[in-house]
Amino acid sequence: MSDLLGRPDTLSPLAMLPPHRIRLLLLLVLGAGLLGGCASSRSAQDEVAARAAAVGTWSYEVEDVAPLDQGRFRITIQDGDLRGVVRDQRLGRLRASVRVRDSRLEIDLRDLRISGYIEDGRFTGVLRRSQWEVTTRRQSRTRSQFRSASLFARRVRSATAVDKPGVLECRSLLREAGDCD
Repeated sequence: MSDLLGRPDTLSPLAMLPPHRIRLLLLLVLGAGLLGGCASSRSAQDEVAARAAAVGTWSYEVEDVAPLDQGRFRITIQDGDLRGVVRDQRLGRLRASVRVRDSRLEIDLRDLRISGYIEDGRFTGVLRRSQWEVTTRRQSRTRSQFRSASLFARRVRSATAVDKPGVLECRSLLREAGDCD
């Protein structure tokens, strides 16, 4: 049989399926869409949790001979980005860029990178020198033999202890006591 334009009738593959199979196929497609949406929101929740685990003040110590010795690093969120400041006994105050993914934390300072994992308020990582070479004609620049060292840190203060709650977040008893200004 042909349609009004003289083309032969062809059935689509879906039209040949029984109705119960079409419903099942539709449910599978909708279910996959819902699972994908839930997975992306879970990913956002994981990212927020990972950032919360990293934010705060940490006291660290480096084993072996390394450019960093011991001190504190503070990680904050400014304009939605993680920022860090390292105060080292030997090198003084250094600004750092900070990245976190799941429980992995990376802190970059000048030509050093600290990378490792946060677990139960403790950070265990490795301090490494970024690789670079300098070649000049008459001078040769020597670098220390340092390549990597272990770094251990523990959280000294979390962000919730640093930041006072807003007035709306205070319970009435705290507001009356004046601890919520």
